[in-house]
Amino acid sequence: MRFYKTLFLTVFMGFSLAAWSGDEELCLDCHEPAEDWEGMSAEEIYTAAADLSIKRHADNAEYSEDQLKAMIAILLEGS
Repeated sequence: MRFYKTLFLTVFMGFSLAAWSGDEELCLDCHEPAEDWEGMSAEEIYTAAADLSIKRHADNAEYSEDQLKAMIAILLEGS
C-alpha cells in the first residue's frame, strides 16, 4: 500500500511541476482565454493547441499531451 501512495505522489508532483513551469504564459501572447475560448471545452482547446499546422502552435510540439492539458487547465481557472 505504501508503494502505491509513493507512486501516486511522484506522478502527481511530476504533473504539478510540469504545469507550474509557467509555460502557459506563452498562450497569452496571442489569446485572451475569456474571449477566444468562450464556449469551448478543454478538449476542444487542447485539439486546437495540438494542431501544429497553425504556425503559432508549432512550438507546442515540445510539450506532451499532459503538459498541454495542464497548461490549459491553469489558463481556464484564471479566466
